Amino acid sequence: MKKILWILTLMLPLMSSAQDFKLTMKFSHYKPQKVRLTHFYEDKQYLDIDSAHQNGNTVWFEGQGELYPGIYSIILNDSGTSFEILVDHDNQFMTFKADVNDIQQTMKVSGSELNSRFFDYQRTMTDFNRKRANLDTLRKHALDTTGGRRPDSAKAEEYKAQADRIVEYIQDFTQKTIKDNKGNFLADMLDCMDAYEQPLEKMYEHINFAQKGLIRTPFLIKAIYKHISRAIEYNKYQTIVESDKLITMAKADDDMYRYVTSFLLNFYRTFFKTGINEVFVHLADQYFLNDPELNEESRRMIQQQRDIFASSMVGSLAHPIRMRKTVEGDSIDVLDSHNGTIFLLFWSNGCGHCDAAEKALMEVYDGLVKNNIRVISVNNDKHSFETLRANTVKKAFPWTDVCDVTEANTLYREYYYVVSTPLMYIIDTNKRIVQKCIGEDEIEETARRMSE
Repeated sequence: MKKILWILTLMLPLMSSAQDFKLTMKFSHYKPQKVRLTHFYEDKQYLDIDSAHQNGNTVWFEGQGELYPGIYSIILNDSGTSFEILVDHDNQFMTFKADVNDIQQTMKVSGSELNSRFFDYQRTMTDFNRKRANLDTLRKHALDTTGGRRPDSAKAEEYKAQADRIVEYIQDFTQKTIKDNKGNFLADMLDCMDAYEQPLEKMYEHINFAQKGLIRTPFLIKAIYKHISRAIEYNKYQTIVESDKLITMAKADDDMYRYVTSFLLNFYRTFFKTGINEVFVHLADQYFLNDPELNEESRRMIQQQRDIFASSMVGSLAHPIRMRKTVEGDSIDVLDSHNGTIFLLFWSNGCGHCDAAEKALMEVYDGLVKNNIRVISVNNDKHSFETLRANTVKKAFPWTDVCDVTEANTLYREYYYVVSTPLMYIIDTNKRIVQKCIGEDEIEETARRMSE
Protein backbone atom coordinates (compact mmCIF):
# COMPACT_ATOMS: atom_id res chain seq x y z
CA MET A 1 0.00 0.00 0.00
CA LYS A 2 1.32 3.40 -0.94
CA LYS A 3 1.99 5.68 1.99
CA ILE A 4 -0.30 8.69 1.87
CA LEU A 5 -0.58 11.33 4.54
CA TRP A 6 -4.38 11.31 4.89
CA ILE A 7 -4.73 13.82 7.65
CA LEU A 8 -2.39 16.78 7.68
CA THR A 9 -0.32 15.16 10.37
CA LEU A 10 -0.20 18.29 12.43
CA MET A 11 -3.82 19.25 11.81
CA LEU A 12 -2.58 22.71 12.82
CA PRO A 13 -2.86 26.12 11.19
CA LEU A 14 0.35 27.63 9.81
CA MET A 15 -0.49 30.73 11.75
CA SER A 16 -3.11 31.74 14.29
CA SER A 17 -5.20 34.90 14.28
CA ALA A 18 -4.18 36.12 17.73
CA GLN A 19 -1.75 38.78 16.50
CA ASP A 20 0.48 39.73 13.60
CA PHE A 21 4.21 39.07 13.33
CA LYS A 22 7.27 40.92 12.08
CA LEU A 23 10.85 39.69 11.96
CA THR A 24 13.39 42.35 11.02
CA MET A 25 17.06 41.77 10.08
CA LYS A 26 19.61 44.56 9.73
CA PHE A 27 22.83 43.34 8.13
CA SER A 28 26.21 44.92 7.58
CA HIS A 29 28.39 43.88 4.59
CA TYR A 30 25.16 42.86 2.91
CA LYS A 31 24.22 42.93 -0.77
CA PRO A 32 20.55 42.50 -1.75
CA GLN A 33 19.55 38.90 -2.36
CA LYS A 34 16.57 36.61 -1.90
CA VAL A 35 15.96 35.84 1.78
CA ARG A 36 13.61 33.02 2.79
CA LEU A 37 11.88 31.96 5.98
CA THR A 38 11.48 28.23 6.68
CA HIS A 39 10.40 26.18 9.67
CA PHE A 40 11.42 22.79 10.94
CA TYR A 41 8.92 19.95 10.92
CA GLU A 42 10.31 16.60 12.08
CA ASP A 43 13.62 16.12 10.22
CA LYS A 44 12.84 18.46 7.31
CA GLN A 45 12.37 22.16 6.67
CA TYR A 46 9.36 23.73 4.95
CA LEU A 47 9.04 27.10 3.30
CA ASP A 48 6.92 29.77 4.99
CA ILE A 49 7.84 32.90 3.04
CA ASP A 50 9.69 32.68 -0.26
CA SER A 51 10.98 36.24 -0.40
CA ALA A 52 11.41 38.88 2.30
CA HIS A 53 10.73 42.60 2.00
CA GLN A 54 13.96 44.59 1.60
CA ASN A 55 15.14 48.18 1.81
CA GLY A 56 18.88 48.53 1.52
CA ASN A 57 20.48 46.40 4.22
CA THR A 58 17.21 46.00 6.12
CA VAL A 59 15.22 42.83 5.48
CA TRP A 60 11.92 41.83 7.07
CA PHE A 61 9.13 39.26 7.13
CA GLU A 62 5.68 40.28 8.26
CA GLY A 63 2.15 38.99 8.04
CA GLN A 64 -1.22 38.58 9.63
CA GLY A 65 -1.62 35.98 12.34
CA GLU A 66 1.07 34.48 14.56
CA LEU A 67 3.89 32.33 13.36
CA TYR A 68 3.38 28.90 14.86
CA PRO A 69 5.87 28.14 17.69
CA GLY A 70 9.04 26.31 16.71
CA ILE A 71 12.52 26.62 15.23
CA TYR A 72 12.72 28.79 12.10
CA SER A 73 15.57 29.32 9.67
CA ILE A 74 16.37 32.56 7.87
CA ILE A 75 18.24 31.70 4.67
CA LEU A 76 20.27 34.12 2.54
CA ASN A 77 20.12 32.25 -0.73
CA ASP A 78 22.95 33.92 -2.69
CA SER A 79 25.55 33.30 0.00
CA GLY A 80 24.04 30.12 1.41
CA THR A 81 24.28 31.68 4.86
CA SER A 82 21.50 30.83 7.32
CA PHE A 83 20.73 31.14 11.00
CA GLU A 84 18.05 29.76 13.27
CA ILE A 85 15.69 31.58 15.62
CA LEU A 86 13.08 30.49 18.14
CA VAL A 87 9.46 31.58 17.84
CA ASP A 88 6.66 31.32 20.40
CA HIS A 89 3.58 33.34 21.34
CA ASP A 90 5.63 36.00 23.13
CA ASN A 91 8.26 36.31 20.40
CA GLN A 92 6.53 37.51 17.23
CA PHE A 93 8.13 40.97 16.87
CA MET A 94 11.93 40.77 16.87
CA THR A 95 14.91 42.56 15.36
CA PHE A 96 18.24 40.90 14.56
CA LYS A 97 21.42 42.86 13.77
CA ALA A 98 24.54 41.10 12.47
CA ASP A 99 27.44 41.14 10.07
CA VAL A 100 26.72 38.62 7.30
CA ASN A 101 30.39 37.57 7.38
CA ASP A 102 29.93 36.09 10.87
CA ILE A 103 26.28 36.13 11.87
CA GLN A 104 26.52 33.98 14.99
CA GLN A 105 29.36 35.89 16.64
CA THR A 106 28.07 39.37 15.79
CA MET A 107 24.36 38.80 16.36
CA LYS A 108 22.49 41.24 18.58
CA VAL A 109 18.80 40.72 19.28
CA SER A 110 16.21 43.22 20.42
CA GLY A 111 12.61 42.43 21.34
CA SER A 112 13.38 38.83 22.32
CA GLU A 113 15.26 37.82 25.43
CA LEU A 114 14.56 34.23 24.38
CA ASN A 115 16.64 34.58 21.21
CA SER A 116 19.35 36.60 22.95
CA ARG A 117 19.89 33.65 25.24
CA PHE A 118 19.59 31.22 22.34
CA PHE A 119 22.46 32.94 20.47
CA ASP A 120 24.53 33.11 23.68
CA TYR A 121 24.06 29.34 24.02
CA GLN A 122 25.03 28.72 20.38
CA ARG A 123 28.17 30.87 20.66
CA THR A 124 29.33 29.00 23.75
CA MET A 125 28.63 25.63 22.17
CA THR A 126 30.50 26.63 19.01
CA ASP A 127 33.52 27.54 21.13
CA PHE A 128 33.34 24.25 23.06
CA ASN A 129 33.06 22.21 19.86
CA ARG A 130 35.94 24.05 18.21
CA LYS A 131 38.20 23.28 21.16
CA ARG A 132 37.14 19.64 21.14
CA ALA A 133 37.80 19.37 17.39
CA ASN A 134 41.29 20.86 17.89
CA LEU A 135 42.05 18.32 20.62
CA ASP A 136 40.85 15.48 18.38
CA THR A 137 43.22 16.72 15.67
CA LEU A 138 46.13 16.89 18.13
CA ARG A 139 45.34 13.38 19.37
CA LYS A 140 45.37 11.97 15.84
CA HIS A 141 48.65 13.75 15.15
CA ALA A 142 50.19 12.29 18.34
CA LEU A 143 49.27 8.79 17.13
CA ASP A 144 50.42 9.40 13.55
CA THR A 145 53.10 6.90 12.42
CA THR A 146 53.63 8.17 8.87
CA GLY A 147 57.23 8.82 7.82
CA GLY A 148 58.55 6.53 10.53
CA ARG A 149 57.18 8.67 13.35
CA ARG A 150 56.83 7.10 16.75
CA PRO A 151 53.37 7.52 18.28
CA ASP A 152 53.19 9.53 21.51
CA SER A 153 50.57 7.56 23.43
CA ALA A 154 50.93 9.66 26.56
CA LYS A 155 50.19 12.85 24.66
CA ALA A 156 47.27 11.19 22.89
CA GLU A 157 45.75 10.13 26.20
CA GLU A 158 46.19 13.63 27.58
CA TYR A 159 44.37 15.17 24.60
CA LYS A 160 41.62 12.59 24.90
CA ALA A 161 41.16 13.37 28.60
CA GLN A 162 40.91 17.09 27.80
CA ALA A 163 38.34 16.40 25.08
CA ASP A 164 36.31 14.22 27.47
CA ARG A 165 36.29 17.07 29.99
CA ILE A 166 34.94 19.41 27.33
CA VAL A 167 32.12 16.95 26.68
CA GLU A 168 31.33 17.16 30.39
CA TYR A 169 31.46 20.97 30.21
CA ILE A 170 29.00 20.87 27.30
CA GLN A 171 26.60 18.67 29.25
CA ASP A 172 26.88 20.81 32.38
CA PHE A 173 26.44 24.03 30.42
CA THR A 174 23.35 22.67 28.66
CA GLN A 175 21.81 21.60 31.98
CA LYS A 176 22.56 25.02 33.48
CA THR A 177 20.94 26.73 30.49
CA ILE A 178 17.86 24.53 30.89
CA LYS A 179 17.67 25.36 34.59
CA ASP A 180 18.17 29.10 34.03
CA ASN A 181 15.44 29.18 31.35
CA LYS A 182 12.96 26.83 32.97
CA GLY A 183 9.45 27.49 31.72
CA ASN A 184 10.35 28.87 28.29
CA PHE A 185 10.77 27.36 24.84
CA LEU A 186 14.58 27.40 24.93
CA ALA A 187 14.68 25.18 28.01
CA ASP A 188 12.04 22.79 26.65
CA MET A 189 13.84 22.53 23.30
CA LEU A 190 17.25 21.83 24.86
CA ASP A 191 15.76 19.28 27.25
CA CYS A 192 14.03 17.49 24.37
CA MET A 193 17.12 17.71 22.13
CA ASP A 194 18.82 14.63 23.57
CA ALA A 195 15.78 12.98 25.15
CA TYR A 196 16.00 10.06 22.70
CA GLU A 197 19.45 9.20 24.08
CA GLN A 198 17.97 8.59 27.53
CA PRO A 199 16.74 5.16 28.66
CA LEU A 200 13.14 4.76 27.49
CA GLU A 201 11.72 4.93 31.02
CA LYS A 202 13.52 8.26 31.56
CA MET A 203 13.02 9.73 28.10
CA TYR A 204 9.62 11.29 28.74
CA GLU A 205 10.92 13.17 31.77
CA HIS A 206 12.77 15.35 29.26
CA ILE A 207 9.78 16.15 27.04
CA ASN A 208 7.30 18.85 27.98
CA PHE A 209 4.25 17.69 26.05
CA ALA A 210 2.51 20.96 26.90
CA GLN A 211 5.08 22.76 24.70
CA LYS A 212 3.58 22.67 21.20
CA GLY A 213 6.69 24.35 19.78
CA LEU A 214 8.49 20.99 20.04
CA ILE A 215 6.41 19.76 17.11
CA ARG A 216 8.37 22.11 14.87
CA THR A 217 11.79 20.88 15.89
CA PRO A 218 13.85 17.89 14.70
CA PHE A 219 14.03 16.54 18.26
CA LEU A 220 10.55 15.36 19.28
CA ILE A 221 10.33 13.00 16.32
CA LYS A 222 13.51 11.21 17.43
CA ALA A 223 11.89 10.41 20.76
CA ILE A 224 8.71 9.19 19.06
CA TYR A 225 10.69 6.92 16.76
CA LYS A 226 12.47 5.47 19.77
CA HIS A 227 9.09 4.88 21.42
CA ILE A 228 7.81 3.10 18.30
CA SER A 229 10.94 0.98 17.81
CA ARG A 230 10.51 -0.36 21.34
CA ALA A 231 6.73 -0.75 21.07
CA ILE A 232 6.82 -2.89 17.92
CA GLU A 233 9.08 -5.38 19.68
CA TYR A 234 6.12 -6.25 21.90
CA ASN A 235 3.01 -8.23 21.03
CA LYS A 236 0.03 -6.32 19.65
CA TYR A 237 -1.59 -5.90 23.07
CA GLN A 238 1.47 -4.29 24.62
CA THR A 239 1.98 -2.14 21.52
CA ILE A 240 -1.53 -0.79 22.08
CA VAL A 241 -0.78 -0.16 25.76
CA GLU A 242 2.43 1.72 24.92
CA SER A 243 0.65 3.79 22.28
CA ASP A 244 -2.05 4.75 24.77
CA LYS A 245 0.60 5.81 27.29
CA LEU A 246 2.23 8.16 24.78
CA ILE A 247 -1.10 9.60 23.70
CA THR A 248 -2.12 10.19 27.32
CA MET A 249 1.02 12.28 27.87
CA ALA A 250 0.35 14.18 24.63
CA LYS A 251 -3.04 15.30 25.93
CA ALA A 252 -1.20 18.05 27.81
CA ASP A 253 -1.73 20.21 24.69
CA ASP A 254 -4.44 19.93 22.02
CA ASP A 255 -2.05 20.39 19.10
CA MET A 256 0.44 17.93 20.57
CA TYR A 257 -2.38 15.40 21.02
CA ARG A 258 -3.47 15.78 17.38
CA TYR A 259 0.09 15.50 16.17
CA VAL A 260 0.97 12.36 18.17
CA THR A 261 -2.28 10.50 17.43
CA SER A 262 -2.08 11.35 13.71
CA PHE A 263 1.55 10.31 13.51
CA LEU A 264 0.91 6.95 15.17
CA LEU A 265 -2.15 6.26 13.01
CA ASN A 266 -0.22 6.99 9.81
CA PHE A 267 2.77 4.96 10.97
CA TYR A 268 0.78 1.85 11.88
CA ARG A 269 -1.16 2.09 8.63
CA THR A 270 2.03 1.67 6.61
CA PHE A 271 4.20 -0.50 8.87
CA PHE A 272 3.27 -4.12 8.20
CA LYS A 273 3.84 -6.71 10.86
CA THR A 274 1.60 -9.42 12.26
CA GLY A 275 -0.81 -7.84 14.73
CA ILE A 276 -0.15 -4.24 13.69
CA ASN A 277 -3.49 -4.11 11.87
CA GLU A 278 -5.17 -4.47 15.27
CA VAL A 279 -3.12 -1.57 16.63
CA PHE A 280 -4.39 0.59 13.77
CA VAL A 281 -8.00 -0.46 14.41
CA HIS A 282 -7.63 0.45 18.09
CA LEU A 283 -6.22 3.89 17.29
CA ALA A 284 -8.94 4.57 14.72
CA ASP A 285 -11.76 3.52 17.05
CA GLN A 286 -10.38 5.12 20.19
CA TYR A 287 -9.12 8.47 18.93
CA PHE A 288 -10.47 9.34 15.48
CA LEU A 289 -13.78 7.95 14.27
CA ASN A 290 -15.74 9.52 17.14
CA ASP A 291 -13.84 12.80 17.01
CA PRO A 292 -16.33 15.56 16.02
CA GLU A 293 -13.46 17.79 14.79
CA LEU A 294 -12.25 15.28 12.18
CA ASN A 295 -13.22 16.34 8.66
CA GLU A 296 -15.48 13.98 6.73
CA GLU A 297 -12.94 13.14 4.03
CA SER A 298 -10.39 11.99 6.63
CA ARG A 299 -13.11 10.12 8.53
CA ARG A 300 -14.15 8.28 5.37
CA MET A 301 -10.59 7.25 4.51
CA ILE A 302 -9.79 6.14 8.07
CA GLN A 303 -13.05 4.20 8.29
CA GLN A 304 -12.33 2.46 5.00
CA GLN A 305 -8.83 1.39 6.07
CA ARG A 306 -10.06 0.48 9.54
CA ASP A 307 -12.71 -1.86 8.07
CA ILE A 308 -10.15 -3.53 5.78
CA PHE A 309 -7.75 -4.13 8.66
CA ALA A 310 -10.54 -5.27 11.00
CA SER A 311 -11.79 -7.85 8.48
CA SER A 312 -8.88 -10.15 9.40
CA MET A 313 -9.40 -9.95 13.16
CA VAL A 314 -10.83 -12.86 15.15
CA GLY A 315 -14.59 -12.42 15.43
CA SER A 316 -14.96 -10.65 12.08
CA LEU A 317 -16.83 -12.01 9.08
CA ALA A 318 -14.25 -13.37 6.66
CA HIS A 319 -13.98 -11.38 3.45
CA PRO A 320 -15.22 -13.31 0.38
CA ILE A 321 -12.59 -13.99 -2.29
CA ARG A 322 -12.78 -15.79 -5.65
CA MET A 323 -9.53 -17.35 -6.83
CA ARG A 324 -8.16 -19.43 -9.68
CA LYS A 325 -7.71 -23.11 -8.94
CA THR A 326 -6.67 -24.58 -12.31
CA VAL A 327 -4.65 -23.45 -15.31
CA GLU A 328 -7.77 -23.91 -17.43
CA GLY A 329 -9.31 -20.96 -15.63
CA ASP A 330 -11.65 -22.64 -13.15
CA SER A 331 -12.11 -20.65 -9.97
CA ILE A 332 -14.00 -20.93 -6.70
CA ASP A 333 -15.54 -18.70 -4.12
CA VAL A 334 -13.28 -19.78 -1.28
CA LEU A 335 -15.76 -19.25 1.55
CA ASP A 336 -18.69 -20.80 -0.34
CA SER A 337 -16.79 -23.93 -1.28
CA HIS A 338 -17.72 -25.79 1.90
CA ASN A 339 -20.55 -25.78 4.44
CA GLY A 340 -18.34 -26.72 7.36
CA THR A 341 -15.20 -25.30 8.96
CA ILE A 342 -12.50 -24.02 6.60
CA PHE A 343 -8.76 -23.93 7.16
CA LEU A 344 -7.55 -21.09 4.92
CA LEU A 345 -3.75 -21.40 4.62
CA PHE A 346 -1.53 -18.75 3.00
CA TRP A 347 1.87 -20.01 1.87
CA SER A 348 4.84 -18.99 -0.30
CA ASN A 349 7.27 -20.82 -2.56
CA GLY A 350 10.71 -21.40 -1.07
CA CYS A 351 9.39 -20.90 2.47
CA GLY A 352 10.71 -23.65 4.77
CA HIS A 353 8.23 -22.74 7.50
CA CYS A 354 5.42 -23.12 4.94
CA ASP A 355 6.75 -26.55 3.94
CA ALA A 356 6.64 -27.62 7.60
CA ALA A 357 3.08 -26.34 8.04
CA GLU A 358 1.93 -28.09 4.85
CA LYS A 359 3.55 -31.36 5.97
CA ALA A 360 1.79 -31.16 9.32
CA LEU A 361 -1.57 -30.56 7.63
CA MET A 362 -1.03 -33.51 5.28
CA GLU A 363 -0.29 -35.82 8.20
CA VAL A 364 -3.66 -35.11 9.81
CA TYR A 365 -5.63 -34.36 6.65
CA ASP A 366 -7.83 -37.47 6.83
CA GLY A 367 -8.83 -36.58 10.40
CA LEU A 368 -9.73 -33.05 9.34
CA VAL A 369 -11.93 -34.35 6.52
CA LYS A 370 -13.73 -36.71 8.95
CA ASN A 371 -14.46 -33.71 11.17
CA ASN A 372 -15.97 -31.81 8.21
CA ILE A 373 -13.00 -29.43 7.97
CA ARG A 374 -11.89 -28.37 4.51
CA VAL A 375 -8.37 -27.10 3.80
CA ILE A 376 -7.88 -24.50 1.11
CA SER A 377 -4.42 -23.05 0.50
CA VAL A 378 -3.56 -19.77 -1.19
CA ASN A 379 -0.17 -19.36 -2.83
CA ASN A 380 1.04 -15.85 -1.92
CA ASP A 381 3.59 -15.42 -4.72
CA LYS A 382 3.18 -13.41 -7.91
CA HIS A 383 1.53 -15.73 -10.37
CA SER A 384 1.43 -16.77 -13.95
CA PHE A 385 -0.05 -19.83 -15.59
CA GLU A 386 3.42 -21.40 -15.47
CA THR A 387 3.82 -21.03 -11.69
CA LEU A 388 0.29 -22.28 -11.12
CA ARG A 389 0.98 -25.38 -13.22
CA ALA A 390 4.34 -25.93 -11.46
CA ASN A 391 2.77 -25.68 -8.03
CA THR A 392 0.07 -28.19 -8.95
CA VAL A 393 2.71 -30.74 -9.92
CA LYS A 394 5.29 -29.97 -7.25
CA LYS A 395 3.09 -29.75 -4.17
CA ALA A 396 0.48 -32.40 -4.99
CA PHE A 397 -1.74 -31.17 -2.14
CA PRO A 398 -4.68 -33.43 -1.24
CA TRP A 399 -6.72 -30.21 -0.86
CA THR A 400 -7.56 -27.33 -3.22
CA ASP A 401 -4.78 -24.83 -3.85
CA VAL A 402 -5.71 -21.47 -5.35
CA CYS A 403 -4.06 -18.23 -6.38
CA ASP A 404 -4.84 -14.74 -7.64
CA VAL A 405 -3.35 -14.75 -11.12
CA THR A 406 -4.51 -11.18 -11.75
CA GLU A 407 -2.87 -10.04 -8.47
CA ALA A 408 -5.05 -6.94 -8.00
CA ASN A 409 -8.56 -8.33 -8.24
CA THR A 410 -9.14 -9.93 -4.86
CA LEU A 411 -7.03 -7.66 -2.56
CA TYR A 412 -6.68 -10.74 -0.36
CA ARG A 413 -3.39 -9.53 1.14
CA GLU A 414 -5.16 -6.47 2.53
CA TYR A 415 -8.34 -8.21 3.70
CA TYR A 416 -6.45 -11.09 5.33
CA TYR A 417 -3.42 -8.99 6.35
CA VAL A 418 -0.96 -11.39 4.73
CA VAL A 419 2.39 -9.83 5.64
CA SER A 420 4.20 -13.10 6.35
CA THR A 421 3.68 -16.80 5.73
CA PRO A 422 2.65 -19.36 6.77
CA LEU A 423 -0.59 -17.89 8.06
CA MET A 424 -3.82 -19.79 8.58
CA TYR A 425 -7.35 -18.65 9.40
CA ILE A 426 -10.00 -20.94 10.84
CA ILE A 427 -13.41 -19.91 9.51
CA ASP A 428 -16.61 -21.40 10.96
CA THR A 429 -19.87 -22.34 9.26
CA ASN A 430 -21.14 -18.76 9.70
CA LYS A 431 -18.13 -17.49 7.70
CA ARG A 432 -16.70 -15.89 10.82
CA ILE A 433 -12.99 -15.97 11.73
CA VAL A 434 -12.64 -17.93 14.98
CA GLN A 435 -8.85 -18.31 15.12
CA LYS A 436 -5.70 -17.05 13.44
CA CYS A 437 -2.62 -19.31 13.42
CA ILE A 438 0.78 -17.75 12.80
CA GLY A 439 3.79 -19.93 11.98
CA GLU A 440 4.16 -23.65 11.49
CA ASP A 441 4.13 -24.59 15.20
CA GLU A 442 0.78 -22.95 15.89
CA ILE A 443 -0.67 -24.34 12.66
CA GLU A 444 0.50 -27.87 13.47
CA GLU A 445 -0.79 -27.77 17.06
CA THR A 446 -4.19 -26.50 15.95
CA ALA A 447 -4.51 -28.97 13.07
CA ARG A 448 -3.65 -31.96 15.23
CA ARG A 449 -6.08 -30.92 17.95
CA MET A 450 -8.96 -30.37 15.52
CA SER A 451 -8.31 -33.59 13.59
CA GLU A 452 -8.80 -35.86 16.60
